[in-house]
Amino acid sequence: MNSDFRKIPIAVIGLGLMGGSFARRLKELGHPVIGLNRTKKVAEEALAMGIVDSIDPKDLKKAEIVIFCTPERGTLSFIKEHLSLLHEKAVLTDIAGVKNGFAQEVASLLPEGMDFVSGHPMCGKEGAGLAQSDGAIFDGANYVLIPEPWNRKEHLELVKDMARELGCAHVPVVTAEDHDRAIAYTSDLTHVVATALMNSSSYSEKTKYFIGGSFRDETRVADINGKLWTSLFLSNKDKLLEEIDRFSASLQTLREAIAAGDEEEITAFLEEAGRRRREMMHRGNS
Repeated sequence: MNSDFRKIPIAVIGLGLMGGSFARRLKELGHPVIGLNRTKKVAEEALAMGIVDSIDPKDLKKAEIVIFCTPERGTLSFIKEHLSLLHEKAVLTDIAGVKNGFAQEVASLLPEGMDFVSGHPMCGKEGAGLAQSDGAIFDGANYVLIPEPWNRKEHLELVKDMARELGCAHVPVVTAEDHDRAIAYTSDLTHVVATALMNSSSYSEKTKYFIGGSFRDETRVADINGKLWTSLFLSNKDKLLEEIDRFSASLQTLREAIAAGDEEEITAFLEEAGRRRREMMHRGNS
C-alpha cells in the first residue's frame, strides 16, 4: 500500500447507513472526506458529527476516489449532473447489490482518464439512515470486486487497498454474472425469508414473549429499507425467482419428511445443513 494512501481525499455520495459507515471509518483512518447527500440536511448532520470534512460539491475536485452509496439511477444522475466537478483522474466505485450491466452504463458517461471499478462490500446491519452507520461493519467482512476489461490494474489495486484498509478480510474478484447469481442466494433470498417470516399470519403481539436467539438472528434483516430492497429484488428478479424456487423445493423436502414421520430423512437433512454450515464458516475464516 502506498505510504501516503491515507492522505488521499475520498468522496462519499449518499450518507445513509452504508455511506455514513464509509465516512466514519475513512475519517477515523485519517482521510479527508467529502460527503454529499440528496437531502442536504443529512449532509449537514454528518458535518456536525465530524465524520466528513466538507459537504461542498466544489470540493469533489479534490477526491481521488469517489464512493457511490446510492441507488443505480441516483448514481447515474449524480454523475451526469456533477461530472465537471470530479477530479480528472478520479476512480469511481459503488456498492450496488446488483451489477447487471451497470458498469457499462457508468463507463459510457466518463471521459478518458476516469475509471469506474464496480464493488460490493458484503456488510451492513439492520435499520437505515446515517444514525445507524457504524465503521465497525467492515471489520472482517468480504469486499467483492467486479472488474471490467477497461479497468486499469492500478485502479483495481487502489480499491483493493481501500477495502483492506477499511478492515475487510477478503477481496474476492468475480464476474458480474457470478456476483448477481451468488447475491440472489446469499443476500436477496435471506431478506425474502426474513420478511416473509415476520409477515407470517402466525405473528401476533404475543410473539415477543416466545422469541429466543434463533428467531432474532433469522429476522434481524427484516428491519429493512423497503424502497431500496424493492429495487434490488426487481433488478435481480430472474435470479432471485430461481433461488426462491430452489428454497421452496428444499423446504418442501423437509415438509414431506416431517409429514411422513421419516426420522432418518429428517436427521439426514438437518445433519447435511450443519455440515455445510461448518464447512462454509471454516472456509470463510481461512
